[in-house]
Amino acid sequence: MGAGRSAAVRLLVTCVLGACFVGGAGRVAAWRELVRWPRWTRDLTCLWGVFAGACMSVVATSWLEAAELIACAAVLLACSVTDLARRIIPNSLVAVAIAIRGAYLCLEAAWPGDGIMGSRCALEETGESLLGGAVVLLVLIAAGLFWARTRGGPQWGIGGGDAKLLSACGAYLGPIGGMTCVALSCLLAIACCAGAWAVSRGRGEKERFPREFPLAPQALASMVILTAYRAF
Repeated sequence: MGAGRSAAVRLLVTCVLGACFVGGAGRVAAWRELVRWPRWTRDLTCLWGVFAGACMSVVATSWLEAAELIACAAVLLACSVTDLARRIIPNSLVAVAIAIRGAYLCLEAAWPGDGIMGSRCALEETGESLLGGAVVLLVLIAAGLFWARTRGGPQWGIGGGDAKLLSACGAYLGPIGGMTCVALSCLLAIACCAGAWAVSRGRGEKERFPREFPLAPQALASMVILTAYRAF
């Protein structure tokens, strides 16, 4: 009974801390980048950060993993805000996401929970992480080159910032999870474009189907979905 209560308290604390941290990061980024946007968009960004932070905290199996996932969600939310505001994903934020993953793997290897078996698991996870980031990056580069060759230019393809961000997600999820994240992000982006187009058509506006869309928000949503799926 005591162990169950302790686990429940730990889960509640990490959930609250994660929600506050990611929600706060989203609020700071939104009020800095989305100055000319309606106020409700900044509030919505904060609420999305609270939700993402809480979800990442719930699926974590340790304090160390919770810290990693919460920090990752905060960075991805900051990338989402800058992508929405300026259509760019800063390299510095992508580097921070990769550094967070690297720090987690180093700490996991330094303090394995099960001795030799724990060290072996940490080494396997490191290899899986490196492979996931490399596979996603190489596939997206190949797809971009193919698109540019067939279309005569890189217009309307996945941008370099999107490729780097999705590669960082691949480092968290592994090769299969990383490619799933790419596919899910693209599907969510297409759904958002279709929704925006349908709303504009419903208002009587003669807008064409959007050909450009920020991908970082969909990458964050995919990370939350796939991390929860992997945990359960």
